[in-house]
Order: sequence, then structure tokens, then C-alpha cells
Amino acid sequence: MSFLEQFDLDLGVLLSRLVSIVVVFIVGRWLAGFSRRWLAKSLQKYEMTDSIITLVGTLVYYSILMGTFAIVLGILGVPPNIIAGAIGIIVIVLAITLQASLGNLAATVNFLLFKPFVVGDIIQTAGMLGAVQEIQLFNTVIVSADHKTHILPNGKIQGAGITNLSTIGTTRVDQAYRISYASDVKKAKQIVTTLLANDERVLAEPAPQVFASKLAEDHIEITAWPFVLIADFLPFQKDIVENVLKGFEEAGIIIPLPRQEVRLLGGE
Repeated sequence: MSFLEQFDLDLGVLLSRLVSIVVVFIVGRWLAGFSRRWLAKSLQKYEMTDSIITLVGTLVYYSILMGTFAIVLGILGVPPNIIAGAIGIIVIVLAITLQASLGNLAATVNFLLFKPFVVGDIIQTAGMLGAVQEIQLFNTVIVSADHKTHILPNGKIQGAGITNLSTIGTTRVDQAYRISYASDVKKAKQIVTTLLANDERVLAEPAPQVFASKLAEDHIEITAWPFVLIADFLPFQKDIVENVLKGFEEAGIIIPLPRQEVRLLGGE
């Protein structure tokens, strides 16, 4: 075989490989984009959050591109063991990077499968009370009543336990008011009862309860148990205290101040 014939053969092989690489790259790129779009539509049916849908789609997208790149390397003549080794190194690095977050990831899977809460629910967990704005892959975003955004690790939420105020749709607002022994307990209970009866946010069922719950050394404690809708929980909790305070003042109900006994020890 002459030199020119050998050159023509090598050039033909090279052109063939270049065409194969272009075709593989185009198909791989199209398949990656199609898979990401298809997954986004499919996962939306399961009420997953946008961040998780985006993350899963991105992982699938780049996984397909990585596979496409591996095929291209094979077409160029790179030995399969080197390609497999490079992919293995990448997987190991990712596994080490995500090792600390595996607990949070497991909690996320639990939240998505068993749904102890969903986006929009008002929950109390880890000393935090607020509305769930987003369930991310490792964290949950909660917005509290003061409009502060709190990002809590899902593993911490699962470990701390969850109180979901939105599951039933109503909740009891526990209130306690102190009055002095010199005040009329019956009148104080009537004031609180009337305020609750006149507030449209208080539910008729279960009926609110008002009773004397504690006889302390320097005060009597009046407890109120009204039930309200979740949407009214925070506004009602704020308003009822002011209304009771105003009603007590107008009726002459005395709210005792904290009392502290101080003894002075001295000698000659």
C-alpha cells in the first residue's frame, strides 16, 4: 500500500469519526434537553417543589451529557478502562461531597413520600413557627409571622418533630390572664367570654372555654381556650390580648404586678 493510499485511508477514518462525534453530540444534547423537560412535566404531577424538579432535571441533563462525552472519548480511541476510571473518580468525589447531607436527603425523601407537611402549611418545629414556603433537596424554607425567612436542614426538622397546624385547619389559642385576689373572678370570666363570643374569628364548635385555672400566691389565673381557623391564628392571638386588657381596665379588674420580697441583713 502506497503512502497516498494510507493517507487516504486515515483521512477517511478520521472523517468518519468526526461525523460520528458530531452525530453523537447532537443526539446526546437533544436527549439531555428532552429528558429534562419530560422529567419537569412528570414530577409536577407529584406536587414536588420547583427547586427539586430543577435539581433532578439538571442532574439527569448533565448525566446524559457525561455519557455522551464518554461515548465521544471511545470514538476517539480512548481505552474504556480510562473512561470508566474517570467516571468513577467523578462519582466518588460527588459521594464524598454529599456525605454530610445524606441525612438531610433521607429526610427530604420522607417528607415527599409521606407528606407530614406540604408547601403552604403552618408548622412548628425546632423552635420555629411559620408557613412552609419551599421544600428543597436538603432544607426547608419557612417564613415566620415577622416575615423573616428561616432555612432549616430537613434532618433537623425530622429530628425535632413537626407540629402541623394546617392538617385539621383549626387550632386552639391558649390564653392565660392574671388577676388579683381583690378582683371579681366571675366578672373577669364574663368579660373574656363576651369578647370571645363577639369575635367572628372564634369558632362555635368546638365551643370556647373560660375558667380559673390556677390559684397562685399573688394572683388568680384565668385561662381561655378558643378555637380559630389557621388563617386567623396569628392575628387573633395578637388582638385578643389587647381586647382583654382593655376590658379589664374598663371593669376595674386589677392585673397584679410581679412581687418580689427583699430582705436586708445587717449587723452592728
